[in-house]
Amino acid sequence: MEKAKVYFAEARSKIWNYEYSLPGKLEELLEKVDLSKYISPKDIVAVKTHFGSQGAFRIVRPVFIRKIVDAVKAIKGKPFVTDTTRIESLDYLEVAAYNGLTHLTCGAPVLIADGIKGRDSTSVKVEGHKHISEISVANGIYHADAMIVVSHFKGHLQAGFGGAIKNIGMGGVSPKTHDGKNNRGRLHSVDDKLPAWDKAKCTLCKRCEAICPTESITIKSKNVEFNDDACWRCGRCARICKEKALDMPITSERLNTHIIEASKAVMSTFKPKKVVFINFMIEMQPECDCMPTADVPVVNDQGIALSDDPVAVDQACIDIVSKAPPLPDSLASDLGVTKPGDTFGAVNKRETKLSLEIGEKMGLGTRKYELVTVKKKSKSALTIDNLRFNVGYLGKTL
Repeated sequence: MEKAKVYFAEARSKIWNYEYSLPGKLEELLEKVDLSKYISPKDIVAVKTHFGSQGAFRIVRPVFIRKIVDAVKAIKGKPFVTDTTRIESLDYLEVAAYNGLTHLTCGAPVLIADGIKGRDSTSVKVEGHKHISEISVANGIYHADAMIVVSHFKGHLQAGFGGAIKNIGMGGVSPKTHDGKNNRGRLHSVDDKLPAWDKAKCTLCKRCEAICPTESITIKSKNVEFNDDACWRCGRCARICKEKALDMPITSERLNTHIIEASKAVMSTFKPKKVVFINFMIEMQPECDCMPTADVPVVNDQGIALSDDPVAVDQACIDIVSKAPPLPDSLASDLGVTKPGDTFGAVNKRETKLSLEIGEKMGLGTRKYELVTVKKKSKSALTIDNLRFNVGYLGKTL
């Protein structure tokens, strides 16, 4: 497989001019990739992102979503901003609004891709599967003509890191099938098993009960009980259990294979060259945006990477982040991680290369890439942004 092309803009802006700002550079990235090669006039375009949670606010900011939406509109596409159910759908839309993602700010409808119950989905077979032969893809994504996957690049307690692959693999499928059976949770567990509870280690702190998005956990009479039908197998309870009293029965290799299989299912619903991936290496916290809070970043902002290959764009981001020194007063420094390297892997005790190796092996993409760096927005037309915000424009200091 030949090298994929990854476009990159660094986060720093050393010249006080909009053309050198990160929003300006994003405009240039979108020009460079030429979205018209992927999106035809009247195409319905899913702008897939993560809405965050009430406490996890470090999502991709609305200013960047708006730039992407405007670029789609400029080539006559019809965009909508979307995510799949993480908590009850109507509550999740409220979370999106709290975090600034609304029709007004994004310039496009903000929708839940799998409906008000998290079941609006279509079953898709996984070609060349190893474990998961079929999975239900959210209908908002399944029926879209094209997709722009907008990912907040950060750590993840189970996968090591979250980027483009995880955004489509976990984020593109519904928590339940159309007839109410467990769907997304099968990615987190083996044979759809519930978390295993170790009574001897449990302190009955009730953190698992509080974090469960479906209220599937009940603690009573000094026992932890699970509602099998309601449980999504998302694994949040196990991830936050400091005593390790809860465990999801799955290895890292099996988990990452499941994610790749789900990613392939999602990608198979689109014609070739209809999906673009944009990773934002900004405010890179050690955990996922679905957690109830967001710790401080473990490395400084690095910029934006864009490609039509999910494996290549994630590999490029891992390579870029690995060159950045971990930040003091962060989880990295708490754990003694002070030198550049695989910071996400070190803080989450996971092999970040696993999903990339498995993704390449299973044909999702390639780890080989050519990095094309964008330094500024090249077109300096007299836009509203330039007129209002450029320092020194027409000899005036604004």
